Amino acid sequence: MSASAEPLFDTSAANVAHGTARSEAVAAAVRRAVPDSAGLTLLDYGCGPGHIGLRLADDFGRIILADVDPVVLAQAADAAGGLSQVETRLMDLTVQAPADLRADVVVSCMSWHHLPDLAPLLEALPLVAPGGRLLVADMDADGGAYHRDNPEFAWITGFDRAELAHTVVGHGYRDVVITDLWQGQKWINGQLTPISLFWLQALIPVAPVVSTGSTT
Repeated sequence: MSASAEPLFDTSAANVAHGTARSEAVAAAVRRAVPDSAGLTLLDYGCGPGHIGLRLADDFGRIILADVDPVVLAQAADAAGGLSQVETRLMDLTVQAPADLRADVVVSCMSWHHLPDLAPLLEALPLVAPGGRLLVADMDADGGAYHRDNPEFAWITGFDRAELAHTVVGHGYRDVVITDLWQGQKWINGQLTPISLFWLQALIPVAPVVSTGSTT
């Protein structure tokens, strides 16, 4: 069957498998990046239902699942099942960084591409994880294929790696490295659509840096 043919099986099940494989790949990448994590606090920002942070609940001393959407955050809380080391928090760091929030490592998976401007987030992270580690898994540029079934997200086309690195460095982040992470396929509007994820690693500055360059 061609990639554009109508599927003859349960595409929702295939997409669940796609999401599981992606989440496993991201969690494994976090473990490789932070091997000595037992006493550290991980902030999973843009956590959604908690697929990344909860996979790491036994690796870190504390997990903070944070999202701007109360619906998915409630799903994350339910999935956590009362784990004592896991906390859920409703927050939007692009608006305000909670004064009591501190983390050693910040991970974000498939959430940055929903931000029309990265500057507010890049300026907020030093307030909650000064000198910490930043780990980001997100989409390479795809011309909008991944979100073509949702007109609301028609503007989302993924990231150009060089432009993204320039933006992050421009906000004072050091040791910025972007590498390949994972490739998969998802059924979208009856088409088997490829997706490529990159893995960004960086050191967060100890204080916010306002960039004079591009922030998108």
